[in-house]
Amino acid sequence: MTCTCGRIKVGSTVTELRNWNPDCAEHGLRSGWYTSDEQVAKRAKDDERLRDLQLRAAEARRKARES
Repeated sequence: MTCTCGRIKVGSTVTELRNWNPDCAEHGLRSGWYTSDEQVAKRAKDDERLRDLQLRAAEARRKARES
């Protein structure tokens, strides 16, 4: 398989990030990587974290308006 995801380099860092392509044979929505238990669990954990941050931000805005 050939990865068709865009590669992103920020500054002079060695770390290479990817702009995930949903049609990529290696990383796309129908790939084994994307549907693997590990990736499904990682996305669920990330989703939970983001929802918690959104709730905290909403609560902070509410408290700021009250004071």
